[in-house]
Amino acid sequence: MSFRKALLVMGGEPPSEESLLWRREEADISIAVDAGWLSFRHADIFPDVLIGDLDSWGGEESRDDIPQEVELIEVNEQDRTDFQKALDYLKKYPDITEIIILGGLGNRTDHLFANFLIACSVDSDLIIIFDSEKEWIRRVTSNTKLKIIGQEGATVSLLPITCCNSVKTAGLKWEIENQVLSGVESFSQSNMCISNEAWVSVESGSLLVILQK
Repeated sequence: MSFRKALLVMGGEPPSEESLLWRREEADISIAVDAGWLSFRHADIFPDVLIGDLDSWGGEESRDDIPQEVELIEVNEQDRTDFQKALDYLKKYPDITEIIILGGLGNRTDHLFANFLIACSVDSDLIIIFDSEKEWIRRVTSNTKLKIIGQEGATVSLLPITCCNSVKTAGLKWEIENQVLSGVESFSQSNMCISNEAWVSVESGSLLVILQK
């Protein structure tokens, strides 16, 4: 079986049950990243995989409560985050093209920044999306141009995690045309979609496009 889309649920701000069920239904593989297990159990469903150092995963549950069909992967290595361990695990599925991340935002600011840095360090061919009840965040690379559909009037920001060369937009109030966004002096905050079809591309670098819901 070819796995194309992966769902990672982490231990940040929990997704709504509706969002989790929808994302799990469309994913080829679902992974609870340590405390992300609690979101699955709150929705009374199980992921395909539970991975991490398992220091905060189960609440009142024990390992005996984990059904056999859930692959349990305990990785006690402390110089890598549980998010990195989950991404490493996904390398066994070379056909994956898209990774959806729930619970990757909110709670601790250091975790948030680390999650962004890690997400922008993986293979530039992968589509990486952080989703929450308030924001939708997509990494854009030279290989993953972004098309925004049906969001006229929405607030959108472009924040470079690395230096981004030749950034171009179409369909935004303040267009960007072949600019360098560095994150030090140049970025685009609180821009706006003025069309129901907008585009963002970069020639090099990792850019986060943040869409307010």
